[in-house]
Amino acid sequence: MLFDGIPRVQLCALPTPLEPLDRLTAALGGRNRIYIKRDDHMSLGTGGNKLRSLEFWLAEGMQKGCDVFLAAGLPQSNLCRLTAAACCRLGLECRLIHNADGPEAGGSLTGNPLLNELMGVRRVYCGAVDEHRRADFVRDYAQDLRRQGRRPYIVGDPVLGAMGYVQAGVELAGQLARLPEDVRHIFISASAGPTEVGLLFGLCLFGGSFRVHLVSVEYDAGTFWAIADDIFQKLRQRLGVTPAAAMREVAVFYGQYLGEGYARPTPAALEAVRQLAALEGIFMETTYNAKVLAGLCDQVRQGAIPPGEGVCVIHTGGTTALFGQGSYFMP
Repeated sequence: MLFDGIPRVQLCALPTPLEPLDRLTAALGGRNRIYIKRDDHMSLGTGGNKLRSLEFWLAEGMQKGCDVFLAAGLPQSNLCRLTAAACCRLGLECRLIHNADGPEAGGSLTGNPLLNELMGVRRVYCGAVDEHRRADFVRDYAQDLRRQGRRPYIVGDPVLGAMGYVQAGVELAGQLARLPEDVRHIFISASAGPTEVGLLFGLCLFGGSFRVHLVSVEYDAGTFWAIADDIFQKLRQRLGVTPAAAMREVAVFYGQYLGEGYARPTPAALEAVRQLAALEGIFMETTYNAKVLAGLCDQVRQGAIPPGEGVCVIHTGGTTALFGQGSYFMP
């Protein structure tokens, strides 16, 4: 088995649903039937891709006897929200470290910060610094905890986290094999690496059967592939498995849908959010999934996907962040 000897705790009821988007399919011309993999459809913490990774991260920390779990990100971070939820479920202490200034007194909380408040987890603010300085702060914070006699675990190792989506790739391949049509095109966001590289690794186990369309939401191609190649190679070593296909044999990277950068939605992404909501009653946030859906719609409209070949978009969750993104949709 793939994960023999690797600790894991159950946080998700799997498999997550795979659903057809018939009205969106028709709106895009009907040449390619579109499906959506609902990793937003999980009961814990409103769901999302990071729960799959947390099954491995938290299990490792628990095996090591850690007594406080640290997750870092912006205040609207989905990783932070789901780490908090998983720790609440398991009775673990969680602290969230945000690279932002603290909330203003008397201000309102929306989206993930509101949910973190309700869960009662401690939040630490290290100021509006970049992710590298935030990582330095987290390491120093963990060292301070060790000096106090605590045993902290820093959530986020990319190789261990990718294992959650190796499993998702195997899961998805099985679901797609049971469909009446040929669905071989998978769209997912390209960002920090563990989710998309884990998915690629899992699908590459089946050879060249699938085409994975990576829509950048953060990096240029050179930066992304450097991250991805490192994670993929370390997964091979950790799992002791060499997939039947190489990652770049099955993947295509799109940088043209990024727009002005990370967490800055494009007009096409906002329109994709509206269209999915109006046609299917499904909601997406603007940082990750919206740009992926916009890229999928554009590729289908261009006829870049051969007629009759189905398409699947991975909804990685994060929908609660949408409630902090309302200003983007103001007239």
